[in-house]
Amino acid sequence: MAAGLSLPLLALSTLVASAEPVKATYRVFVGGVTALDVDAMLDVAGDRYRIAVSAVTGGTIDRLFNWRSDSQSDGYVHGDDLRPASHRQTSLLRGEPRNVTLTYGPQGDVSTSVTPPPEKDDREPVPPALQRDTLDPLTAVLDLLFAVGASQNCNRSLPVFDGRRRYDMVFSEVGRRIVDPSRYSIFSGVAQQCRVTYKPVAGYARSSSGGRFWQRSNPADRPPVDLWLAPVAAGYPPLPVRLETDSDFGSVVVHLTGVTPPAADRRAGASPQPGR
Repeated sequence: MAAGLSLPLLALSTLVASAEPVKATYRVFVGGVTALDVDAMLDVAGDRYRIAVSAVTGGTIDRLFNWRSDSQSDGYVHGDDLRPASHRQTSLLRGEPRNVTLTYGPQGDVSTSVTPPPEKDDREPVPPALQRDTLDPLTAVLDLLFAVGASQNCNRSLPVFDGRRRYDMVFSEVGRRIVDPSRYSIFSGVAQQCRVTYKPVAGYARSSSGGRFWQRSNPADRPPVDLWLAPVAAGYPPLPVRLETDSDFGSVVVHLTGVTPPAADRRAGASPQPGR
């Protein structure tokens, strides 16, 4: 698994081994209107981790069409690496289910079950050789969180396979920045800013149609994602507190709206101020 890409994680895994699972909630705005509500959970116990994310349309977007997605990744902290054991995603858009199940073998091989199959999406299946030694999307983000917690540095490139597409997530350091108070978020203060770009490798649709409303339809045209991380949960590495990018429907902004358990210095929670 991406040997040499992860910084030493053993000390961090020991730190969070006795902590209760952390839960965070987010609200996603697209073009200035509410689009999604997101629930995330991270649990690290001993040498095992579990990360789960659920997203559902909300506000104006939900009145236009309903979409829901549930994802979960389980795996192991092994020396300096995160090693996924399984990943699954289920989603429903306009009554059509889209499901992915990934199971990881001991030699880096990946068994894949995808509904509908790649051919129905007008895409070539990703060859097994390109699936080998990859991470699922949730594990890749967790790898970044641990790395920033250990070194305060975002710089890394991770090979990702999501069941349909193979791409590299390239993270680069922007630096420590101030996140201003906002009535949309519980967080304000100093955060580590990372920039995320996507390098397509294989498995992309031949046509540019069919993109999600919060992303550019053509993956090659997708702008970078700016991600702010801060230590907002007691006993855990820094978590995302804000995200910004662009889409075919306008700017995308993600705000942290809740976290349990909070860090000690935010347990009382200062009252958010108006703004954005």
